[in-house]
Amino acid sequence: MTEQQKKERKRSILALACLLAADIVFWLTLWLLSYYDEIRPDQILYQLKTSASGTSSSVASVGILIVGFGALALLAVQLGLYWLLSGRWEKLRSRLQSYRDYCAHGVCRFFSRRALTLAVAMLCVSAIVFCSSVNAFAYVGALVTESDFIEDHVADPEQVQLTFPEQKRNLIYIYLESMENTYVDAALGGAMQENYIPELTALAQEHVSFSHTDGMGGALSFTGTTWTAASMVAQTSGVTVKVPLVGEELGGEDEDYMPNSTTLGDLLQRQGYRQVLLLGSDAGFANRDDYFTEHGNYTIVDVMELREEGILPEDYFEWWGYEDEKLFAYAKAILTELGESGQPFNFTTLTADTHFPDGYVCRLCEEAHEEQYANVLSCSSRQVYEFIEWIQQQPFYENTTIILSGDHLTMDPEFLAELDEDYTRTIYNCIIHPAAEPVHTAQRQFGVFDLFPTTLAAMGVEIEGDRLGLGTNLFSDLPTLTEEYGYEFLDEELQKRSEYYNEEIYEEE
Repeated sequence: MTEQQKKERKRSILALACLLAADIVFWLTLWLLSYYDEIRPDQILYQLKTSASGTSSSVASVGILIVGFGALALLAVQLGLYWLLSGRWEKLRSRLQSYRDYCAHGVCRFFSRRALTLAVAMLCVSAIVFCSSVNAFAYVGALVTESDFIEDHVADPEQVQLTFPEQKRNLIYIYLESMENTYVDAALGGAMQENYIPELTALAQEHVSFSHTDGMGGALSFTGTTWTAASMVAQTSGVTVKVPLVGEELGGEDEDYMPNSTTLGDLLQRQGYRQVLLLGSDAGFANRDDYFTEHGNYTIVDVMELREEGILPEDYFEWWGYEDEKLFAYAKAILTELGESGQPFNFTTLTADTHFPDGYVCRLCEEAHEEQYANVLSCSSRQVYEFIEWIQQQPFYENTTIILSGDHLTMDPEFLAELDEDYTRTIYNCIIHPAAEPVHTAQRQFGVFDLFPTTLAAMGVEIEGDRLGLGTNLFSDLPTLTEEYGYEFLDEELQKRSEYYNEEIYEEE
């Protein structure tokens, strides 16, 4: 093989690699746009910087099938088209005079000599379309724009006087996967023709629930809080998750998870609380185990731990780990032991059955609605209500506060496809048996980060200034940052680069 032939072979291999990469990016864009309600670059970047262990097998398999086979099929079509346009189809040329005439044309010579150029061009176009689809250009633009907003408005928990009650209250914190107020019927403040979560609606009406309207409502969705791990961080630290384009990973074997941030877990650990995190999935996913062990030394009970203990079969893995029916059964056992210990406790858990797409249909689900996701939502509502009823019958309830909070808005694009564009979607919240009385619960504009000081206030903690992190104690009449500056302005500022955040919270080097 001559040097020229070797060079041509390398160019052909490189062209093929670029073309395949372009097809993968193209199909990845199509899959993300069809699979997710809204794609945010910070979530993609976060997942690249954290562990993906424990991802639902159904999600992974669907992504691989669609992107992988779609890219290969498109590649085959493109190669066939290229061979046609570059005059490489010998059999066709031997049979058709018109094709022989085309092969002598300049267009044919152009394609035969520009394989690598065309492949690189297609890769660039696919990359541009992908970046545009996930709003990457705006995200990068925000990251290179410096803002002092966080530094000027954050209330460092280490600098705020917190006065805990003499008799410390227990805390049960339940994150409800993708639970938003949209699922309620329109008459009560939702957007559905019928109420898919009547039990959760009843809890919100009977207890404390903060709303952006006079009806059912809740927290607005801000950048850096739109996926589960980020929302859990925001609700327990009062700050959003900002992921730098470069720098260390968030957690992992060699890195700490937001080491300079003081969280709910840190504060309660200092007060002698026993802290348990129960998950129906792998706690290593998105490095949630690092965050909760480094900030509060939580005892982690997840699907991997239950399999190791023999409570679940060694090969058991359903949905994201195991179904919520089992989660609540395990929660009852753990809470019973915590209640009998005589030590104040913080029990935190997260449901998973209502995760998109379409949710997980368990044996308790009924076919009361036409859509599967609606049936799963109703099933989850019933299970949560029954769990709350069980808690209220336990001896420890007298000195316990319960927080119910959605983690983020649902990412299911089909379920809310016909939703009125003017409707404001908000995240569900309900506080049961708080040790404080709210000044007012309606017409409040807030984000999930406001739940950090609000949770402590619900436990009877007096907070100097009623602010922690970027959050405001909603039991007070102090305006939240959202109420003070407006949603759009605040969201834009939270997207911008903050040296204070990178150095004092994230600890970027």
